[in-house]
Amino acid sequence: MSAFKTCNKCGATKPLDDFYKMSGMRDGHRNDCKACSLAAASARHRANPGPARERAIRWQRENRDRYRARLKRWREDDPAKKKRIDRESHLKRKYGITQADYDRMLEAQGFGCGICGDIRPGGKTFHVDHDHATGAVRGLLCVKCNQGLGLLRENPALLAMAIEYLEAAGSPVLVERMEMTRHARDRAASLGTGAPL
Repeated sequence: MSAFKTCNKCGATKPLDDFYKMSGMRDGHRNDCKACSLAAASARHRANPGPARERAIRWQRENRDRYRARLKRWREDDPAKKKRIDRESHLKRKYGITQADYDRMLEAQGFGCGICGDIRPGGKTFHVDHDHATGAVRGLLCVKCNQGLGLLRENPALLAMAIEYLEAAGSPVLVERMEMTRHARDRAASLGTGAPL
């Protein structure tokens, strides 16, 4: 017959197997059940994840061979599962979203790039576009659109100037503006300022 104990956190009466063992206790088990103990540990970790991460990193450095062997076994066990877990972990760690969030965003965008609408991102997944200042996720982009935003420094004024440039390319207005810019540079050079324009 199994013995029972009442958890001092949730107040539920449970079998002793639902409590972690602990020496020094009258019945040899902790006073809080496993579920409450795990919930408390999870809350402590969420509030201050630093110490646990530092312990894990220190263990990995001190036990490099064991860590690599463990990773190798894990990869060989189920490569598809590992790839899925790596992807989920990457999305959560870097952008604070889940794979389900990513899938919902992609569906909301019509399964295409948020800018050009291309549904084939070069055989790869769409990039998660986010504001580098705030970290807020804006949408999903193909490689080219994502790089385009980055190369224009995510600056709306530069993007507007690029649009204006493309629309005016070859027009007399653009040619005249380029002539004026060249003339201003030549004038600055002749005056000896050497200041770039």
